[in-house]
Amino acid sequence: MKLTDKEFNKEKERLQYVVNKIDGDINDAGKELFTDEKDLKEFQKMMWENSQEFDSGEMNTFIYDNDVKISTLERKAGHYRTLEKVRNNPYFGMIRFNDEDIYIGIKSIKENDLDYLVYDWRAPICSMFYDYGLGKSSYESPDGIEVGDITRKRQYKIENATLKAVFDTNLNIDDEMLQEVLSQTSSDKMKDIVNTIQVEQNMVIRDTTTKNIIVQGVAGSGKTSVALHRIAYLLYKMENLTSSNVLILSPNNVFTEYISDVLPSLGEKNTLESTYHKLVSKFISEYERVESYSSFVERYYKDTRQDNELIKFKLSDEIIPLIEEFCMYFTKASRFISDLEYKKKVISMSELNELLYKRYDNKPLFVRVDLIAEKINNTYFKGAKGDFVSIRSKLLKIANFTSDMRLIYKNFYSSAIFLNTYKMSFRANELKRNIEGHVIPYDDATIFMYMKFLLTGFPYQVYVREVIIDEAQDYTYLQYKILHKIFKNAGFTILGDKNQSVNPFYKHGSLEELIPIFDSKDTKYVELNKTYRSSPEIIEYANKVLNLHQTSAIRRSVDTPVIKRSMKDLKYIGKDIVYLKKKYKSIAIITKSIEEAKVLLNALKDKYEKISLIDINTEKFNKQLVVAPAYGVKGLEFDSVIIINNFDYDAYLYYVAVTRCQHELIVYE
Repeated sequence: MKLTDKEFNKEKERLQYVVNKIDGDINDAGKELFTDEKDLKEFQKMMWENSQEFDSGEMNTFIYDNDVKISTLERKAGHYRTLEKVRNNPYFGMIRFNDEDIYIGIKSIKENDLDYLVYDWRAPICSMFYDYGLGKSSYESPDGIEVGDITRKRQYKIENATLKAVFDTNLNIDDEMLQEVLSQTSSDKMKDIVNTIQVEQNMVIRDTTTKNIIVQGVAGSGKTSVALHRIAYLLYKMENLTSSNVLILSPNNVFTEYISDVLPSLGEKNTLESTYHKLVSKFISEYERVESYSSFVERYYKDTRQDNELIKFKLSDEIIPLIEEFCMYFTKASRFISDLEYKKKVISMSELNELLYKRYDNKPLFVRVDLIAEKINNTYFKGAKGDFVSIRSKLLKIANFTSDMRLIYKNFYSSAIFLNTYKMSFRANELKRNIEGHVIPYDDATIFMYMKFLLTGFPYQVYVREVIIDEAQDYTYLQYKILHKIFKNAGFTILGDKNQSVNPFYKHGSLEELIPIFDSKDTKYVELNKTYRSSPEIIEYANKVLNLHQTSAIRRSVDTPVIKRSMKDLKYIGKDIVYLKKKYKSIAIITKSIEEAKVLLNALKDKYEKISLIDINTEKFNKQLVVAPAYGVKGLEFDSVIIINNFDYDAYLYYVAVTRCQHELIVYE
């Protein structure tokens, strides 16, 4: 409903009042920041000039005080930057609840200690903006459930501290603000969705009653945005949780770069980030390098020599009990076969084995060795570190088992435990190459790591309290089992789409299958079946690829149908690029393999200087015009997409390619 001129002017006056208040806050915060910076420099100068006069206790006190001052300064600097950020767009929504106007923005703006000009979108009362239309509503306050009526609901378009438009709205998903957002062209980096969060998304974002949440979301349902806004909400809601306690596991480096602006736009620091590949590389020191997931997928499409049946078995759930049984057998068969002699002290073989199998029998094998070495050192040699290392080394020399994890891993594949289950013949040369080379293949890395942890103990990362896993469909059951062990104190938010798996050897029937890994009583499974990325025509085409029915799309004010071309006309692809560049900011040309992408790049790079390739080494890219294999653009979105349909039987890979498109899809087939 359109506002009257009087109502619009009233809203303009209020906005100006809020902006003036923020300007005052910025000025005050700037003065305070300048004073604190000056004080810190003087304090550090005094420390430096007088450091020779301090004893160790005094020095430690000064170092502590310095750290506190730096931390305080960083916090105030962050507050200052946030004020500068929100000044140009202080709020995006409003509800009138029980005759009180609640304005909602990225951060709270206070009139005084008691009265709010703007409420942080994460505040309990603001949940009603996302969950209710006009009429009866409620929210959970610190004092209990507050019930009342929403009699007005508005959305605001504010740019550079100027009111551009006001929308009176209800909970209609096709409202003007959402339509405007959906019709926009995409940018190089993901944006926050704080002004258009939908009911089903909000349920996931604000859920603090469940430790672990597993989200099955169709392509374009906002899974990644939901994950990032959930982080921002948890940082606001949970006491003592900081960005350094949160870990995001991204599918690749491009994706990490793509999402890097979202949390700062919400006034929060970026969290710890990693890929599964980086995490594994951290724990497997026995090899020079660990193969990445992208490299593994590329290998599948170009290496016809590999034993695909063996790879499929290594990635399957069937191998898990075999690894566990082998490690149990290896441990039970392990013994010390002679006495330990060190610095004229002799510890008998029987005493050593007594410690190995009775005193420390509840520990992993090599943890037992460490504990025995520690006990001997503390009992006889005053606990010196050098003695511990020497004793441990001697213990391993008088043992009937090797500590070489590569050799242990190799023995697993020649063991009766493995061969009795895997009854197919396999290429011995390939096994040798994979195990004894400088690079451990992706399909071996997780097995190797699990076996290592079963024998050496899991490296618990207790500082991580929340783990976000995106593109969850590409992780195996064993990978989740390991991650849950490593981050045993953390809550997990796991988001994926089983229909977007690009793993040629492993597919989840449902992400719901992951619940038994975690505590079932503390784990929730949620489905998001509505897409906000692609037009209905594109989604209809995508659904046919996998014969899906549950995915629905939001009708746009303007929709462009899917355009189909003959592969014979591929020489005219340049005309399509020219046509699309006139309408959109970002274009992706998607192929099945990296080889096809490189051929296209070479054919087009003379005409288009800014065209770029996404491959396994890409960390930053120009989104305006890219060429990429389908597995390289997971999680990304583009205004328009051109697909070279050589996907043959790889329907899941093709589905990923199709669903990257927001507005216009051209298919050469």
